Amino acid sequence: MSEKPRLALRSVSVVVTAEFHNPSILNPDFLVSREIVPSDWAAVEVLTTPALSVVRYDNGVAWTVNPSQLTITQPAGPAFEEDCEIHQLTQSYLAKLPHVPYRALGLNCDVVIPESEPARRLVDRFGMRWLGAEATVLEMTPKFALDAGGAICFIAFQEVGDQPAERVAACNVHHPGPLDVDGLCGAVRSWPERRNFVAKALTMLWGPEST
Repeated sequence: MSEKPRLALRSVSVVVTAEFHNPSILNPDFLVSREIVPSDWAAVEVLTTPALSVVRYDNGVAWTVNPSQLTITQPAGPAFEEDCEIHQLTQSYLAKLPHVPYRALGLNCDVVIPESEPARRLVDRFGMRWLGAEATVLEMTPKFALDAGGAICFIAFQEVGDQPAERVAACNVHHPGPLDVDGLCGAVRSWPERRNFVAKALTMLWGPEST
């Protein structure tokens, strides 16, 4: 039996909430002209409206903004120690738009934990002793809120529809606001520390890898 579960990073994202974002400004030309995104990146999907804007690039980086939330996502992994471009992109965006009434920030990631019988594993791991022995209980989807020191780490174990031998841990390290640009950028720079916290938390919660 291994001492740790196998952790495979699948994606990362940064979410910035605000009293009001302006979705209509988000487009590839804006991101390039403000030197937020490199000029040689190729956009494969663009939607720009007052209510919702999306810019998706061929490298997998995607921007989505509505009046209350900016989300930047990127495929990542499987190594959990890899650095991600979106954290620098987020800081560049915030620096170029400092007057937006920002609120809070989330450093998020989806982590795959391969497991031979994940539904039963969750019941056995997080259910009470009688629940684990009850054959009529097929599965459970536990959620946790952990003190991450200046942030709250929310972890929810979710099913992957086409991969029955896997569960995804949806992890959100929430930095409550209100935060100004300096505070937001400081939170973004804490990603290596937050990433390590998530890895240790998942190891603690999931327990040793079963065989």
